[in-house]
Amino acid sequence: MLKLSKIILVILLASSSFVGSIYAKSREVYLLPSLNGEPSKVVPSDKDWAWWLLQYDGGVSNYYLSGLLADDTLGVFFEPPAACTLVEVHFCKYMWTDAGVYTYWGIAADVPDGVVLDDYQEYHSDASMPGPSAIGTIFATGEFDFPFTEDWQWDTLSIPGTPDIGTDAFWAGTVIADSSHSTRIDAGVSPPYHAICWKQAGVGPETNGPGWYSSWHLFWVRALVKVYEEIEYITVDLEELKGTYLIQDRKVHAHTRTWGPNSEVYTDSAFLYYTVNDGDTITLPLILDSIVTHNSIEHTWWHALIPGQMPVAKVMYWANAKYKSGYTGISYTYFYGVGSGTTDFGLLYIEFDENWDSGLYNAFSGQPWDVWWEYDGNFADSTVIGFYATGDGASAISWLAFTGTTFAGTYAPGWSYTQAFRDFMDTGGCLFLGGQDIPGGGYGLGYGEWEAPPSPHPLRDYLKAYAGDDDYILLSPFTVTVDNADILTIGLSNELTVDCSSISQSTWIGIFTELDEDCVPLFFDDEGNILGYRYEDATYGFKVIFLYFPFHAITDTNAQNIFIDNITNWFGVGVEEEPVDSVYDLPMVTPNPLLSSATIKFSIPKKEYVSIKVYDITGSLVSMLADKRFNSGNHTLKLNTGELVSGVYFLMMVAGEFSGTRKFLVVK
Repeated sequence: MLKLSKIILVILLASSSFVGSIYAKSREVYLLPSLNGEPSKVVPSDKDWAWWLLQYDGGVSNYYLSGLLADDTLGVFFEPPAACTLVEVHFCKYMWTDAGVYTYWGIAADVPDGVVLDDYQEYHSDASMPGPSAIGTIFATGEFDFPFTEDWQWDTLSIPGTPDIGTDAFWAGTVIADSSHSTRIDAGVSPPYHAICWKQAGVGPETNGPGWYSSWHLFWVRALVKVYEEIEYITVDLEELKGTYLIQDRKVHAHTRTWGPNSEVYTDSAFLYYTVNDGDTITLPLILDSIVTHNSIEHTWWHALIPGQMPVAKVMYWANAKYKSGYTGISYTYFYGVGSGTTDFGLLYIEFDENWDSGLYNAFSGQPWDVWWEYDGNFADSTVIGFYATGDGASAISWLAFTGTTFAGTYAPGWSYTQAFRDFMDTGGCLFLGGQDIPGGGYGLGYGEWEAPPSPHPLRDYLKAYAGDDDYILLSPFTVTVDNADILTIGLSNELTVDCSSISQSTWIGIFTELDEDCVPLFFDDEGNILGYRYEDATYGFKVIFLYFPFHAITDTNAQNIFIDNITNWFGVGVEEEPVDSVYDLPMVTPNPLLSSATIKFSIPKKEYVSIKVYDITGSLVSMLADKRFNSGNHTLKLNTGELVSGVYFLMMVAGEFSGTRKFLVVK
């Protein structure tokens, strides 16, 4: 058992030996943790801090790792792309308690001879077994006092003697003294995992004992090194394409940065590589777009066209570029899926990775729902969501998540912040939302009591959830009481058992403490707190079902089937549109004249695009009320005159071959 303390670290440090840098000419750069078995990315040390932080992982991380215990050791592998000496290591930490100053220790060490990434198993698996220690000769340790600030903090560990690392892999990480603080993580990296940690608790360690494991939580650590200037460097950044329903060619952009001991143009060639469904690797030349040289660093922008693929395809792609001297830089490897939607089907969007899909499809099997799984297809682009929001799919989306960051992420706004989401809901969209951390983790409201921000905000405007308490239930299994007299819960028993461990998830269940008065509570804990509800909007017609627990953690699979069947029927998913009695109709604007606002009503006999615009008396467009696809039937829109001056206006509707105009007067 590795239990590092200040005393032990001092002893180990005293016994360490160092080899100073033997090269006089060098350049200081940052190394980022190695990903996917590739050399660490290199970032110039004089880069703007905000720019560097964004480049760390593409700006997609805003997590901290919870559930830690005292003496847990969290670190990452670095694999230098060229010979270097180690100067400093930097750790990003987070304090989630409410007061105090706490302690942790930083460590930098080489990796023991013969130890490789294949020696470690991912600790979330029940079958995981510990591997060898990742710590060989310790280069440096340091004790850090860590005050509570409600923000991320960086600490710096200086490395005495700047040991010669060469191109050998090394490990850097931290030992926490207690469970009150954590480290910033990227919670979705791909194997082989370069985060190697010593854990005394977790799914695997609880079963097989404490020890060294890998983790798909990539810890935020950076290393400042001096690289030898005799070797030139090149880094390659590649655009990450989202999953799509498009089958056309897709343009991908690349950016290379090169520097070396002289000022000549360095880049010799650059290529894009891709595979389709794990087939043969295909090579495409990257096409040069532009070059800018600044401070001896050559910035070059490129692009390539990845040929269009038919559904169902999974495209993996990466790029490299090389100097005339032959040194090569390699980008991260990305992937995207190509799918297709089914007319009148809804979308089941699964915001999970490979560890969280257990049982998820079962209740939707045979139901009229298309599946988009992030683990198979990456994040979905607007063509996927749009098919169900404005296209030929049913206006229904089941969005299931753990933290809900793709749906609700505040640091890089998720789908619920977009105008497309507001339009989807305003035209009668149906949303089934479920997960454990959507307010706390997704919307960033904290893992405890939260209150929805003021309007405009998705929680307040559309989800109608005004307050709650995140992480209220922490142990599984637990009992859920059901109001089974509702249209959505009819056929369910009075009580259900929920067990998050059955789907390889920890238990972080929340409760809703304040909802809109028109919300209908459906599920409760044993104290009577609300765990799930439904809402139907009287003005815009949108429907919401929001569960504060993963529905597929319900142990009764028959109950799962009944619940999804009820949802499907309530949403009207999979029902082919029948001719309706309604005709094209655009009633007169009332009241007329208008003082403030009016409700605009219109009808269409079939599903099609509708444009409704407001023009002033000169014929100038002053407002766009609608420009999207609507289902057949009667609809309403809100006309707000707040930005209109007194005068005569015209409301024009175009749908198919129908065109109608209504005149109205605004008086203020």
